[in-house]
Amino acid sequence: MPTQSPALARAPHTDDHQLWDVIFGIFGLPALFIAHRLNLFQFVADKNPTLDELCEGLNLHRRGAQILVSTSTSLGFLDLIDNRYCLTPLAKDYLLESSANYFGHYWDLLIDNHEVFSFEALMAAVVSDTPRAYGVKDIYQTHREDAQRTRTFTRAMHSVSVAAASGWIQKLDLTGYRRMLDIGGGSGAHALTAASAVSHLQVTVFDLATVCPVTEEFITRYGLETRVKAQPGDMWNDAFPQADLHFYSHVYHGWKPDKCQFLSQKSFESMEAGGRIIVHEILYDDIGKTGPFPAAALSMIMLGWGEGEQYSGPQIQSFLEEAGFRDIQIIPTYGYHSIVTGRKP
Repeated sequence: MPTQSPALARAPHTDDHQLWDVIFGIFGLPALFIAHRLNLFQFVADKNPTLDELCEGLNLHRRGAQILVSTSTSLGFLDLIDNRYCLTPLAKDYLLESSANYFGHYWDLLIDNHEVFSFEALMAAVVSDTPRAYGVKDIYQTHREDAQRTRTFTRAMHSVSVAAASGWIQKLDLTGYRRMLDIGGGSGAHALTAASAVSHLQVTVFDLATVCPVTEEFITRYGLETRVKAQPGDMWNDAFPQADLHFYSHVYHGWKPDKCQFLSQKSFESMEAGGRIIVHEILYDDIGKTGPFPAAALSMIMLGWGEGEQYSGPQIQSFLEEAGFRDIQIIPTYGYHSIVTGRKP
């Protein structure tokens, strides 16, 4: 029997804007990355230019320049007022290198490793379950051996951590804790924020030996040398320094569940009764991982960079409970971020 053709007159049940949104995002991303690499946002901050002035100052043809600024205005990074472009508060907070919350180092990391989010690389990663960053299976081994790549990666992680650090610190009362251990803490963004907010807190950033010199630079920059220190160590093999507050940010998502369970158990066993663990992540809503979209998208990033994925709040809660932690709370903190925290009885 012949196949029946679909009825052209029948309207679909839903419109197609979500399909277009995915496609448009593919091209919106490079538009912003190109604007960033052309130093467009700093130029706008300095000159408050018209489109013609922007074309002349950045040596761009009008069509390409118009697309870059239209993308930037539509996404809330630029405003057009009296035919002159200016930065929005969002761009001033995150897109100027002079800002403490500068996001650009993370954009640079993605641009410089753009092959990781190519269709071919991600297709291969999905099929083979093998990361592609740096062209190796284990980026952390690269970070143990390559000081320059470690510096670039650590600065990039600082870009996406420093603003989020200001969120979780306001959600918990840390006055009862004496020493914080920031495990895999990189630049120390969270450690430095915690030390600034809680005047008596002593903090140790525990990370690879190649990371610690970068950590020390950030500690010096913020003038917290007497309260924050970097200690080289391997979280899988070395004993944790003494602390009554353990903190992990964007660590669990780098590893499979058995390793997350291992870290939870190691933290529990290394602290005294009354100690607290905090896991800081972008979380799925539920065990079934049905959303939100940012958690799924970040899992795609992790597919290219490591062996882990995003977890739901209940999943991380189960890691902590199995280790022995109690009074577990899942608390939204800043932007897409949340913390899962528990206490050792």
